[in-house]
Amino acid sequence: MIWSPELDPKTIPPLPDISVTAEIAQLPWAASYSAYYDINYELDYPGLKHLFGGFDSAGERIAMQVFCLPSAHSTAFVYHGYYDHVGLFNNVVNYFLKHGYSVVAYDLPGHGLSTGEPAAIDDFRRYQQVMSDAFAVVADFGLPSRRVGLAQSTGCAVLMSYLLSGGETEFERVVLLAPLLKPCDWWWGKPAHAVLKYFIHSLPRKFADNSDDQAFLEFLRERDPLQARTLPVSWVGALKKWQPWFLKQAPVNSSVLILQGDADETVEWRYNLPRIKQKFPNAKVVFVPGAHHHLAKESEAYREQLWQACDDFF
Repeated sequence: MIWSPELDPKTIPPLPDISVTAEIAQLPWAASYSAYYDINYELDYPGLKHLFGGFDSAGERIAMQVFCLPSAHSTAFVYHGYYDHVGLFNNVVNYFLKHGYSVVAYDLPGHGLSTGEPAAIDDFRRYQQVMSDAFAVVADFGLPSRRVGLAQSTGCAVLMSYLLSGGETEFERVVLLAPLLKPCDWWWGKPAHAVLKYFIHSLPRKFADNSDDQAFLEFLRERDPLQARTLPVSWVGALKKWQPWFLKQAPVNSSVLILQGDADETVEWRYNLPRIKQKFPNAKVVFVPGAHHHLAKESEAYREQLWQACDDFF
């Protein structure tokens, strides 16, 4: 399917408020969006209500999607990674629907169909604010009260921050895919930021080979109109501020599964995992040998290992 002109993210009108009646069919362009990213699961799951709309948080209009499954036993909250958006997490949404969960997901500020400077943020606390506000938005949707969370990379940073800030009882179980604390090449990126922030606004983005799925990598580079093409210096600065905050937090007893590929060259996982384990002493770490960073969009052989680990955990 070809991304049609009316689906240009620059021309999409402001999203109406997300509500329990805001079904995707009410948005003229949304069915094409849903088909393009292969998250149109209404035919696969009879009675599924796919809600699509927005809410205001952290100074932006946040694009949210809710997949309400009849007779769901739990609700899964899904948090995407940096440069990602909900459309790329079709595999994750399908996994949860297949296992009887309703699903809540939204695009971070500056990502996907949410407003904001592409891929930019000045403080990670704004991400956390959106997460808190999202809970309030869906509070009266009639979703199952049992919650689990799944996050990828930067989404993990947001979810971990929430758990460490008093939210550990909000989720029964949490899965972290390749969690971010320190990225690779941070030894030069951190001092470079101290200088570059005075002279430039952003750097050209380098598309990393962060998956074994070559078709997915080509899609990101060539056919996904929702991909940011720069690395804003502000985001690097926000990460610098967030890291010492994270390291100062007291541990919590959340039930956490960490899934990590040992071919990940995006995050410095050998540094990150011991420090994350200190904050979440009950965490279980499962390695996916040969897998790269973007576990949610790895090739099928790696995803099978991912889903088996999630089956065992949930």
